[in-house]
Amino acid sequence: MKKKKSEEFDYGSFEQEAISKLRSGKGLTGEGGALTGLISRIITAAFEGEISEHLSQKDGPPNRRNGYTGKTVRTGLGPIAVSPPRDRNGSFEPELLKKWERNLAPELEVQILAMYSMGTSYLDISEHMRKMYGVNYSASFINSVTDRVLDEITTWKNRALEDVYAIIYLDAIHFKVRENRQVVTKAVYTVFGVNLEGERDVLGLFIGQSEGARHWGRVLENIRSRGVKDVFFFCVDGLNGFSQVIEDIFPSSIVQRCIVHMVRTSLKHVSYKDSKQVCAGLREVYTQDSPEAAWESLQRFKQKWAHRYPEIAQKWEENWAELSPFFDWADGIRRAIYTTNAVEALHRCLRKTTKTKGAFVTEQALEKQLYLTIMHNQRSWKRKVKGWSEMARVFRREFPDRFPTGVD
Repeated sequence: MKKKKSEEFDYGSFEQEAISKLRSGKGLTGEGGALTGLISRIITAAFEGEISEHLSQKDGPPNRRNGYTGKTVRTGLGPIAVSPPRDRNGSFEPELLKKWERNLAPELEVQILAMYSMGTSYLDISEHMRKMYGVNYSASFINSVTDRVLDEITTWKNRALEDVYAIIYLDAIHFKVRENRQVVTKAVYTVFGVNLEGERDVLGLFIGQSEGARHWGRVLENIRSRGVKDVFFFCVDGLNGFSQVIEDIFPSSIVQRCIVHMVRTSLKHVSYKDSKQVCAGLREVYTQDSPEAAWESLQRFKQKWAHRYPEIAQKWEENWAELSPFFDWADGIRRAIYTTNAVEALHRCLRKTTKTKGAFVTEQALEKQLYLTIMHNQRSWKRKVKGWSEMARVFRREFPDRFPTGVD
């Protein structure tokens, strides 16, 4: 498209035109906006400066201008028509806007990612962008923006981890995903760690068909391959075979089964009228000062409820080796390891974001959603463990040979 050289800017005419548009109900920006023409001229002036500098270069074959090309670009102020200049040799490419680009608003892409991380649907994101900025983003375009984090996710999943962690929480959360024209349930294995400085971090998310000890074994192999050599405590739910899997890969670790999970399981078959008393009886067990006192309390509970709920005490006795380790530690460490609530808080955040999603269209879509949600909500889960200084002193005293040098 040929175009005559721009005339000198007439501010008086622009001012009158802008006032007229405002009076007629036009906005400041967007299509037909009062300032849209001025912004277009500013962008065009930047193009002119770039091509003048390009043509002034002496190296290469002779070159000259070759008219203009028209395009509409997306900006934070709405769509704007611009006319990038061309050169005869086709070697000119503006830094401001590459030849095939139509987006001058990276901040809009940041907004898209932020809205997606909060669980906003593509349709709602598109509608928001149209109302706020006058740009029409299709679902495929929004999907292409969110796809740009895939390389980032791969890097995050394969990043090196620390040699030693004080505590690692293991738990799974389940989501619906469309696969082979049907909706299936996928287990997302969450590895949530606390390092030797008391800092929390999500060490990994792993998507599998269903929760099981074999899948958890692959997860633990993964974190070991990324540099984890030792873990003081693993806090887990009541999955069968969990302890053996951990012992095979991290033989020095102490396995603490989640007390809260155990209480919930115990109450599943208790009648409503008995639930408060049963819960109080179990609380008396796990709030004792020592494993011996807790065991005696469990026997009293067994005597009281054996006639109605014999399986409760039986299950606690069968799993006592994994339920009782926290009794040997001071209060701060007890609170940190007796439950997997630390990772449950993260899962609550993920559920809140995804509750309106139904089934994810692909496993990749699920992974994008979870990763962006985690990154967006770091402030809520990445806080340092309260009272860590005292806990670290205990760990250093109890595990002197396993505490790396150089860690305070």
